[in-house]
Formats: sequence, structure tokens, C-alpha cells
Amino acid sequence: MATLAAPIVAAPAVTYLNHQTSVASWLLTKDHKRIGIMYLLVVTFAFFLGGLFASGIRLELATPAGDLVSADTYNKLFTMHGVAMVFFVLIPAVPTILGNFVLPLMLGAKDVAFPRLNLLSWYVFVIGFGFTMYAMVAGGVDTGWTFYTPYSSRASNTNVVMTGLGVFITGFSSILTGLNFMVTIHRMRAPGRSTRRASFRSSARRSSRLLRSRLPSSGFSTSASSTRPSVATPSCSSTCSGSIRTRRSTS
Repeated sequence: MATLAAPIVAAPAVTYLNHQTSVASWLLTKDHKRIGIMYLLVVTFAFFLGGLFASGIRLELATPAGDLVSADTYNKLFTMHGVAMVFFVLIPAVPTILGNFVLPLMLGAKDVAFPRLNLLSWYVFVIGFGFTMYAMVAGGVDTGWTFYTPYSSRASNTNVVMTGLGVFITGFSSILTGLNFMVTIHRMRAPGRSTRRASFRSSARRSSRLLRSRLPSSGFSTSASSTRPSVATPSCSSTCSGSIRTRRSTS
């Protein structure tokens, strides 16, 4: 009696997710895809934190009277919602998440130009977010997320300096990411991909040709020579050839 052969099970493909699964492999990774995912986790946490502050604002505004939180607490909720959403979600989300994950793939590069600097930018971003979180836990800030004076100077006794320091540290992380992407685009693109752009003169010339092709053939002409009187020019068959021969013989 013939025995059935055991089915052959193919080994799972090695990807950036299952290459190494330890926590240290993620925290010390230089893979642009993993760094993009780590940015996604921090930005998502900031998004839900800002949404929590927005929920407190909406619950307070459900009734005209201030029956849920005090006026100072409402100002803090409003400020911390803006800080979390603007500086840790809206500004860094697209370049840090999509940029890290998609940019090397679009260029045909294996990774960004400086993988260690890319990982350092994530740590700087987390440090800035940690400073801002400490300011929120230690009493919050009530100046509004724009930090206009004198609300952020003389009229406030909350953690303005700590919040501003966290925002500035996060901005330095964005600078590192932007410089890394610029070098990656200009130095690590695949052969055949060019970043050269047409000059203004050639662009204007193409635009004028396109405009002339779209205009009707009668009634209007964009050519400057159409407004000038036509001047008859003598034929240059014998005179020019003679002058050319004269110059050659004298030289």
C-alpha cells in the first residue's frame, strides 16, 4: 500500500517585521520601515491623547454653565489639545511616517542616506514628546497652543518653558529628518532617475508654445514679429558666400 508523502511547507519569507522580533532589535534598528512604524506608534499615541483632551472640551461645552471643569482647567485642556495635535500629529505625521517608509522605495534605494541619524531623529522626537508630556502631567499649560504674549509670559504661571522646550526639541528632530531625506534624494536615487529641473527660460518657452498652439489660427497671434512691418531682406546667395571666401583668403 502506497504511503502519502507529507506536504512540503514553505518557510515564511523574511521581512522587516519577522527578521528579528526582540524589543532591542526594534529600538536599535536602522531599517527605515521599522523606524517609520515606530514614528507611527508615537504619533498615534499623541493623536489619541489630543482626542482625549478634545473630548473633555466638548463635554464641557455640552452645557452653557461650567459644570464639568473650571475655567483654568478648560484653558489647559484647550492648550494641550492644540499642542498634541499640531506639534506631534499634524506636522510630523507625513514626513516621518510616510517619508521614512515610502521615500527609499520610490527612489530605488535600500535605505536612507544616514540610517543611524534616522534612528537618532526618532529618539530626539521621543525626548521632545517626553518633555511635553511631563509638562502636561506636572500641571499643564494654559496659554493656548500659539503661546502668544503676555499669556505665555507675565499672565501665566504654568509650565510654558517646559512645553516650549519639548516643542523645540521636536523641531530639531524634524531638521535631522529633512536633511537626511535631502541627501537621500540627491545621492541615492536609482540610475536613470534625475532630479534636474528645467530652467525658467525653457519653462516659459514651452508655455508660450503651448499657448500659441491653443489659440485660434485667425484673429490673434502671440508672435511679436506679427506687429512689425515686414522688411524685405536681400538674398544672401552670392554676396554672403563671396564675403566668406574673402575672409578666408585674407586670413
